[in-house]
Amino acid sequence: MSIILNIDTAQENASVSLSENGRLLGVLQNAIQKDHAVFLHPAIKQLLNEHRLDMKSIQAVSVTSGPGSYTGLRVGMAAAKGICHALQIPLISLCTLKTMANAVKSIAIEKDALICPMIDARRMEVFTALFNVSMETIISPIPMILNEHSFSAELQQQKIIFFGSGSAKFNSIINSEEAVFLSSVDWMESMCELAEESFSKAEFSDLATLTPNYLKEYQA
Repeated sequence: MSIILNIDTAQENASVSLSENGRLLGVLQNAIQKDHAVFLHPAIKQLLNEHRLDMKSIQAVSVTSGPGSYTGLRVGMAAAKGICHALQIPLISLCTLKTMANAVKSIAIEKDALICPMIDARRMEVFTALFNVSMETIISPIPMILNEHSFSAELQQQKIIFFGSGSAKFNSIINSEEAVFLSSVDWMESMCELAEESFSKAEFSDLATLTPNYLKEYQA
């Protein structure tokens, strides 16, 4: 039996969850980005109490390592590393965009579509990537300034599902019947699934060297 603590503070909404053998047990969320740091540890304690577990029950911690909010990524990774160091348990690092993409895999299979998660950045910029239904990377995570020609070559070949906090900006400028937009996607179950997969394969990150994947330098 594997009990994994999952931490996602990469975006506006922060989530902490517990999973058992890849199955979501419970989740708590915070919608105020500036409060992610004060939210995390009380939320973890509450989740453990609700499921009659203690910290020693946790066998690994997974964390979204980017891209996303600079402050959010630092907060989440610092908490994850601290817990892993204190309990001497492994750390699992998950790409934020792949975690998002995995959540809509079944929809993409049904529509025979590629998957394009988008995280809002500044102005018309997003952090994005492109995956197929096998979760193989078509376009690696990149910062992209959107325009009406973005993904035009790919949309000529296949439908693409766009979603995430940055997708509304693209929806306002794209004109293609092959572009499918999802308004709301919850990827916590996806995170639990990917964390369990990494745990079973012993694909762990080094506490000393792991850093957030910001994709670009911070701009104040």
